Amino acid sequence: MHKKIVSFTVLLALSVSAIAQKSKVNAAWRGLTDYQSTVKEKPDVSYLNKAKEAIDLAAANEETKENPKMHTYRTQIYYEIFKFNLRTEEEKAGATINDKKQKMETAYSNVSTTEFFEAVKSVDFIKKNVKDQTVFQELLPTSLSMIDDLNNLAVGAYKAKKYDEAADFFENSFGLSSMVNQGKKDTVSLFNASLSASKAKNYAKVVKINQRIVDEKMANAGTYQYLYNAKCSILDSAGALSTLKEGRGLYPNDLTLLNLETEYYIKNGKQQESLNNLLLALEKDPNNAVLHLIAANTMDNMANPKVKGPDGKDKDGERPSNFDELFTKAEEHYKKTVELKPSNTEYSFNALYNLGALYYNNGTYIYNKEMNNATIAKLAASQKEIMAKATDNYKKAIPYFEEALIIKADDVSTLQSLRKLYLLIGNEAKAAEITTKLKK
Repeated sequence: MHKKIVSFTVLLALSVSAIAQKSKVNAAWRGLTDYQSTVKEKPDVSYLNKAKEAIDLAAANEETKENPKMHTYRTQIYYEIFKFNLRTEEEKAGATINDKKQKMETAYSNVSTTEFFEAVKSVDFIKKNVKDQTVFQELLPTSLSMIDDLNNLAVGAYKAKKYDEAADFFENSFGLSSMVNQGKKDTVSLFNASLSASKAKNYAKVVKINQRIVDEKMANAGTYQYLYNAKCSILDSAGALSTLKEGRGLYPNDLTLLNLETEYYIKNGKQQESLNNLLLALEKDPNNAVLHLIAANTMDNMANPKVKGPDGKDKDGERPSNFDELFTKAEEHYKKTVELKPSNTEYSFNALYNLGALYYNNGTYIYNKEMNNATIAKLAASQKEIMAKATDNYKKAIPYFEEALIIKADDVSTLQSLRKLYLLIGNEAKAAEITTKLKK
């Protein structure tokens, strides 16, 4: 059998090719060091351009594209290009801005980040693919400097109101910092990323960032609040409720999460669930006027349910079997709201107005219901008694509407309600006074 003869020419070509590619890596290094020697006085960017040209060829070649040294030089070359561009932007900003800090923030908000993130790619490649981590340690000073730049880029974008970009920079800062600092987590960066995304009203990004905070085991009660609100904003109702339940399970004593869950139940018509939460919240914060007002409203609505009539309008529904208990509790919570004198007088006004409405509606219900149920034979005998019950409620309602008017003297709904009540109890003089006020 004849032996295969390997062409010396082919071997020579392969050897020359490998040497040529390694020479590109070396040429890149020479260009980089030559450029760095000029930085302190007057940067000669021609050296940097030569270094970039050589390293791009080496990065595109199969023989050197995964070479650790190539990626080390590539990181430094691309980072130097970014820094050169940053200095250029700083000089431009200096033409109109004297304040050093503001000048730098403007430069960071305007500089191109293309080369910066190419440098980050090479750092990432070395960290993930090179077993000899002494190579990575050589890049440690550069990597730490890049983390600082990412934070400055984020702040610059934020100050320029480029909130979406700021969110990305803060999140990238977290990623690079975690990689460089051996898993130590820069908590502040992710929280800043969440804030920036929220300012940008990019709620899908808010969800993504805060879910990352949860996955990184860095979450607090506020994280779940952000997640819930963001999921509501993107109309993910099921996800919002799931977030609340998870957050409530982890932070059962957090009042904000409890209130958000209560608000969710109220919006979705789950009155008993919302009431259970409100009562639990009031155990933790018994002097919270707002909670008392919401609890009163919830019980009021449960005691006096509304249903849609054939015309599509709301009408009184069937009262529940525990009406008396709900009515009394609603009355107590409305009065407690007023007693606490909340700094926001709107709450006091609403409590007073709703108390008046509670009695007024009860009087009207009693009158209509019992008059309809009375038989013809007993109508005359019952009418006076029924009217007395209704009038008793009307009289209870009047002082609360009058107190409400002290807070809002020109509130038309309150004036109209009072006028009607005075007519119902036969006080035509008072009714005429209200009529005069309404005309004015």
